[in-house]
Amino acid sequence: AAEEFEKDDDTNFHIDFIHAMANCRSSNYKLDPMEWMTVKIKAGRIVPALATTTACVAGLQTIELVKLVKNCKVEDVKNAFLNLAVPLLSQSEPGPDIKTKLTPDLTVSIWDRWELKIENKAINLRHIFEELLEKYKLHPKDVFYKGSPIFMHAIMYSHGKEQTRQETLQKNLTDLLPLEGGEKYVDLTITFTLNETGEILKGIPLVRVFL
Repeated sequence: AAEEFEKDDDTNFHIDFIHAMANCRSSNYKLDPMEWMTVKIKAGRIVPALATTTACVAGLQTIELVKLVKNCKVEDVKNAFLNLAVPLLSQSEPGPDIKTKLTPDLTVSIWDRWELKIENKAINLRHIFEELLEKYKLHPKDVFYKGSPIFMHAIMYSHGKEQTRQETLQKNLTDLLPLEGGEKYVDLTITFTLNETGEILKGIPLVRVFL
């Protein structure tokens, strides 16, 4: 049978269990661990918190999710600003997403992502560059993975880097990147120019390469 939560009875081990689970989560997400007494104090406040603001936020999110499932118009979607201490609830229509025109025939938004599936060829930077150039008519330059540089055009095309450049371009992506194993895809940040010597374009989406 379910037990009724009671924080003031230390013999029922309710706080001990919450303390252990909270610190497991802290360890998993690299957060500061919590002391037993801190957990006990916070646990006494969690029920009113769950019954008020959290419930309201969950309800408002569910309403917007239903609109998304029903393909409602953008005008029907709402941003909500909630403060139960005042109390205040105001809603507004979200603005349109920011779009960037890269070429006369190519416009992207901050929500876009370019997906690339390379078939019947090795998945390396050379083939990735070729596919992107053919598909979007843009010239790939620098490549970053999780913020770390993988291929820097200015360095790789400098004098004396010919062999290093060819090896990097031809190396399989799974060998080039520090992967843990088992990944089905990788997200790369790639810079582009309109031509070989043009300026770096802004607003380029992430490039997802399926392995």
